[in-house]
Amino acid sequence: MIRVALLTAGCAAALAALAACGDDSPPANVQHITIANPYNDQLKALSPPMQRLGLMRAIRDNGNRCHKVQAVAQQQDHGNLAMWVALCDDGRHWAIFIAPTGDTQVRNCSDAERLHLPVCHPVAPPAEPIPNGQL
Repeated sequence: MIRVALLTAGCAAALAALAACGDDSPPANVQHITIANPYNDQLKALSPPMQRLGLMRAIRDNGNRCHKVQAVAQQQDHGNLAMWVALCDDGRHWAIFIAPTGDTQVRNCSDAERLHLPVCHPVAPPAEPIPNGQL
């Protein structure tokens, strides 16, 4: 008798779980957690020339070519990564993703859709060209 009661209770629980599978409504109590990213905070605190230098370094360290970064902008967070966009003097836009550990990933903005990454918002070049020898 006890076995039958446990079996019936187990079947009821399984049926309730299966019934919940088709429920597309969002959970009521979802908490969004933002992970601290001290490396991104440090980059934001730098002067524009130093931001350009830092992102140029990330582009080059990831095996890409960029003679000079003309403009940068922080775009958004993607997962727990901070996303920046940089414009190189050859006209290419790069997406730079900065992890809370300081690791970076760099992708050509033209590949964003194919890689299922956020679309880059292009940054405008400066009104006055940056003189050679300056960042």
